[in-house]
Amino acid sequence: MRFKFFGTEFYISFLFAAVITAMLVFDRTGFILPLLFAVLVHELGHLAAMWVLDCAPKRIRLVPAAVEITTKLQSGGRYEIFIALCGPAINLFLFAILFLNYLAFSNDSYLTIGLINLLIGLFNLLPVTGLDGGTVLFNILRRKAELSKAMLIMRTINLSVALAALVIGVTLCFKGQFNLSFFILALYLAVMSVIKI
Repeated sequence: MRFKFFGTEFYISFLFAAVITAMLVFDRTGFILPLLFAVLVHELGHLAAMWVLDCAPKRIRLVPAAVEITTKLQSGGRYEIFIALCGPAINLFLFAILFLNYLAFSNDSYLTIGLINLLIGLFNLLPVTGLDGGTVLFNILRRKAELSKAMLIMRTINLSVALAALVIGVTLCFKGQFNLSFFILALYLAVMSVIKI
């Protein structure tokens, strides 16, 4: 499916739509909808910053496990750090608002949605490639050191965090608390170290 919005072409792949639909259909926890909302407002935070700074993306492709953005913004440009931080900032702002509502009205739904936004915001601030924290760190490193040294530092951080996630996942398995997310995170970071840096 393709459509244009504010001059940006959006493409949603069939497989992406199928994965989202399956997540909603098979969700037994009730967390998928607030999670998708948190991810959506996170991405809208980035897009709003791009539109405000007059560097709106030309094309956005939604495919499984990725959002591919084609923009006229130069890599390493002065706006890249600001744009990267706007996504997590929206999530943290929503957490603060929802947490205040929870304190005022004692409604657990506010707390649940707020904590999911907090988790998404903090996770994206991890200083690893492919996440907003990694974008910020890499841009800072590129200004302070040679490109090859910045890439080596990022690869080292990625592999260190991947190893930590793998160790946590294995430890949980030995305790009888299998958690697939740590293994997926470890694999993701290891792959990003190879293909993105």
